[in-house]
Amino acid sequence: MNKRKVRALYLGVVGLANIGGWIYLLALNLIILDKTGSVLAVTGLYIIKPFASMLIGPWAGSMIDRVSTKHLMIFLDIIRAILVGSLLFVDSLWVIYLLVLFIQMAGAIFETSSFTYMTLLLPEEDRNKFNAVLTFVHSGAFVTGPFLAGILFMLAPLEFSLVINVLIFICCGIWTIFLPNILNTIPEVKKHLHVKEVREDWYAVWNFSKKYLSFFFIYMTFQGTMLVTAALDSTEVAFAKEVLLLTDAAYGSLVSIAGLGFLLGAICTNLLVRFLSAKAMMGVGTFFVASGYFIYSLSTSYFAASIGFFALSFSLSIANTGFMTYIQSRIHSNMMGRITSLYEMISSFVQIVAVLLFGLVASWVSVKVVVLGGSILMLLGSCYLILITWRISKTRGFEAL
Repeated sequence: MNKRKVRALYLGVVGLANIGGWIYLLALNLIILDKTGSVLAVTGLYIIKPFASMLIGPWAGSMIDRVSTKHLMIFLDIIRAILVGSLLFVDSLWVIYLLVLFIQMAGAIFETSSFTYMTLLLPEEDRNKFNAVLTFVHSGAFVTGPFLAGILFMLAPLEFSLVINVLIFICCGIWTIFLPNILNTIPEVKKHLHVKEVREDWYAVWNFSKKYLSFFFIYMTFQGTMLVTAALDSTEVAFAKEVLLLTDAAYGSLVSIAGLGFLLGAICTNLLVRFLSAKAMMGVGTFFVASGYFIYSLSTSYFAASIGFFALSFSLSIANTGFMTYIQSRIHSNMMGRITSLYEMISSFVQIVAVLLFGLVASWVSVKVVVLGGSILMLLGSCYLILITWRISKTRGFEAL
């Protein structure tokens, strides 16, 4: 199989899995709401994902860097198909939460495995363009997934959507079989994973972070800025309903505008990769994401809110493409799993704290104050990111990483 077909197959697997993820998420939200009648019960789903990343963070990267990522991806697709199928046979909310936790743990390992596999698959000079195409695939899934979910919800019971999701995971696993098997080249690849190896990996990541402290700050500044976005998402509906006084239909159209922004941003990103470096795309993209949220936080009408929504969603594609390419060029593929897993564990902990903190402040003060304060934090973070990437670009030592 030639390179073009391999990359097209990989993108097809990722796109199909993302569409399935949207169908699963929306269906599960409605199923839990129907079972419990509690919005709080649905909110619990959004805490499970970062909690799952925290649980797998200390050890998943050590495993990913020592096995065939292709076979691991196939195994995780099968596991997720079984777990999603199991949701059809349980009624207890806590059992559902437990199954969702395992699904999210498998999903978090899959994301890191997939990212590591992609890094191993692509030569460095092709990554920027490929990441732009990958961002377009993600954006397409963001539009297509909810659209297909809406059709399924109209034609069949909610549980049928979970059956479709099971079939999607099985299809992804089958398609992945046809991808080439790419192994890491670290000496530990033939070892069995023990506590000693995991501990040694922690020290390896710690030493890497100390040696390349600037990279650590850039990574965490970007992630921290984007985590504020995730935390603000938890107040998005309340802001639209209580501050902007939008109807459900108007809020739904705002989400559609965001989807359009993602899609157009991904198309634009495919053009920008020819002219801008990864650092420039990451910094500028993050700044405009923050600017979009700031416009949204100050808006008093649907029109102003739609401008902010479009700006932030449009810029997310640019920022994420720059970030992916940047870390791929700075972390050796043999350590990709360990470093990203442990860094994501830290990010997930911060995300949980931020979501809970923003929720508490919104209940004590007001949603408007929280959204405005969060958008200002994002602006400051994006400006700091641009500053440190510019300063670091002046030093040769870091560029040699």
